[in-house]
Amino acid sequence: MSDELIRDLYILLQPTRWKIIKVLREAGRPMYIKEIAEKVGEDWKIVAFHLAKLADAGFVEGEFRVIELAKSKGRAGKFYKLTDKVDKVLSRISELQL
Repeated sequence: MSDELIRDLYILLQPTRWKIIKVLREAGRPMYIKEIAEKVGEDWKIVAFHLAKLADAGFVEGEFRVIELAKSKGRAGKFYKLTDKVDKVLSRISELQL
C-alpha cells in the first residue's frame, strides 16, 4: 500500500468526513454547508473544518451560488460536491489483497 493511499484513507475515513461523503453521495447533487451539517448531525463550523480537509485532499470541491431566500434577492453560499477521487481511492482499496 502506497504512502499516498494511506494518507488519502486517513483523510477520507475520519468518521465525520465519512458521514459527509455519504451524505453528498446519497444526495447526488451539490449541497450547501448548513444542509450538509443538518444531515450529518454536526454544527456547521465542524462540518466546515472537515470540508476544508476533504477539499485540500481533492475529495470535494466547492462553488459559490446564490441561495434563494424568501423576501430576499438571495445571498452567496458555497455548495460542495464530490470529486471522482473518492471512487478512485475506494476502488484502489478493493483491489488490495488484504
